[in-house]
Amino acid sequence: MQGLAEFILRGRRQATLVVGLSIAVPMLFWFGAVAMALVLLRRGWSEGFPVLVWASLPAVAWALLGDPTPLMVLLGCSALALLLRQRSEWSLVTMAAAPLGLVFAMVLLATLQCPLQEVAEQIKSALPQMLTELSADVDEAALARLQALMVPLLAGLMGATHAAMTLVCLILARAWQARLFNPGGFRSEFHRLRLAPWMSIALVVLVFVGPQIDSLAMLAPIATVPLLFAGLALVHGVVGIKRLGIGPLVVMYVALIFVWQVLYPLIMFLAFIDSLFDFRSRLQPVSGPGGNDDSNGQG
Repeated sequence: MQGLAEFILRGRRQATLVVGLSIAVPMLFWFGAVAMALVLLRRGWSEGFPVLVWASLPAVAWALLGDPTPLMVLLGCSALALLLRQRSEWSLVTMAAAPLGLVFAMVLLATLQCPLQEVAEQIKSALPQMLTELSADVDEAALARLQALMVPLLAGLMGATHAAMTLVCLILARAWQARLFNPGGFRSEFHRLRLAPWMSIALVVLVFVGPQIDSLAMLAPIATVPLLFAGLALVHGVVGIKRLGIGPLVVMYVALIFVWQVLYPLIMFLAFIDSLFDFRSRLQPVSGPGGNDDSNGQG
């Protein structure tokens, strides 16, 4: 992988070739977004813009064929990469994923209206039986309102998924960059990721209040994304401080797949509490972390 990264950063032609081919190949668009973010993180906008223009052509072709995901992830990851290069603040970048997810949701709602409506109708018809099986006590008025909000909630959920995918691509690009130019730098960066109190409070309000207001319902699932990544960073940071090894992280991610209904809210809750009390600073040794954390590697 190091050889491939060096090839990508050798020049515009090489970067355009890798990013463009990755976007053109089905299900490999995410790697194109990672490679594009690597170019922008290392070389900046002036060097990355021509690569982005040419690499966007296959993504536009996919969008015209009915799949806007490659284009959205490519452009979204590029925007977040530029923000990270300029500010070097993961909390700000993570928070920026929320409005980005809203844009994704609105695009998906506009381009996939019919498929979303069909899925919503299927869920609506199955919803009463699902609630009965879960022994959930929901009155008819609440059920009718939930069914009415099904389309925007689905769009918000898809927007949140795309925003999370974009953040993952950026994380991979940053880790790749750090491995080349500043080994260990990304680990230190990610372990320090913590939302400011105002950020977490605003997100929690959107999560809980959003479904109660029709115009904000779409934002509820999107607002969970920054909290999720901040919570994951908290767990990584605590595991690193306590030197617990990779075992707890493997258990967490496996559990997140199989019992996400329980673990997802728990991780969000931990991120919210950590934004108020900063657990890692209380656990950190007095000497603090060492090393150079500037993994921008600009040059």
